[in-house]
Amino acid sequence: MNIKPVPVELVGEALMNISPLYLLRTVASKLPIAVLLDVKGRIGDWLASGGKETDPYIWQQVAYAQKVYAAMRGGDKG
Repeated sequence: MNIKPVPVELVGEALMNISPLYLLRTVASKLPIAVLLDVKGRIGDWLASGGKETDPYIWQQVAYAQKVYAAMRGGDKG
């Protein structure tokens, strides 16, 4: 079997198409329930008001969830 590596530029392009909600699901089960409910509520309110899944506000909520997860693991010292 002859497997060729994927060009780096294609990998970066594929990562840009990842849904923020998919990224949230990767850490959701590891978050404190209060954090998860808060993020879920904020995202739900945003979507219900006409916002889109890929809006910067959704990315901000996902980044917050990821920072909480990192802090719980001891990876965020600041």
